[in-house]
Amino acid sequence: MTTAHPTWPRDVPIKLHPQTRRHQANREKLEAAAIREFASHGLRGAKVSNIVAAAGLTQPSFYRTWPSKEAAYAEIVSQTREAWYVAARQVLDGPSSLPLKDRIYSGVHRLFQLLMHDHELTRMVLYESRLLPDRYEPFIEIYTGVFETAQQRALITQRLPAETLAQAYTALTRRLFMARLYTRQLSVEATSREIAELVYPLIRQEDL
Repeated sequence: MTTAHPTWPRDVPIKLHPQTRRHQANREKLEAAAIREFASHGLRGAKVSNIVAAAGLTQPSFYRTWPSKEAAYAEIVSQTREAWYVAARQVLDGPSSLPLKDRIYSGVHRLFQLLMHDHELTRMVLYESRLLPDRYEPFIEIYTGVFETAQQRALITQRLPAETLAQAYTALTRRLFMARLYTRQLSVEATSREIAELVYPLIRQEDL
């Protein structure tokens, strides 16, 4: 097994020591088992013994990875949110030749694929965030930055402030995610296409 360090050339693989590979494999097993346990029983009801049994490992292996189940839960939630934020920063990414509507579709499709990759994990993180009054603020801040950059590059309209566009985009994607995807009524592709059709008239350049 090899992996590539993000700052190394892609064609120069790093050979991992067998012990490192084993540690990574065990960590992945523990994370997967922990997600299932937390999603089923919540933090309070989750048991380390259940996690290690599901992973086929021992309790010492768990405590070499995290000092407590609370630490495991916090890390999983934090890392999941950060992965969502990374995807959110890419909502208008794409080659310069890509039409704006396709760019919108590609960006929201990428985010929704991530959210739906593990429905139980997403449900767990959303439940953890439900009482935070500012839980959508990170997305609004990210989208504001994305739209400001797009306005500077003359990719989207300047008739509305970037923050206003970000608030509208956040509200729309949240609404359709919960109504279409979270309930599994529509596919990622169909929901992403619907959002692209709704967002495009809002952010396109007036003369396009």
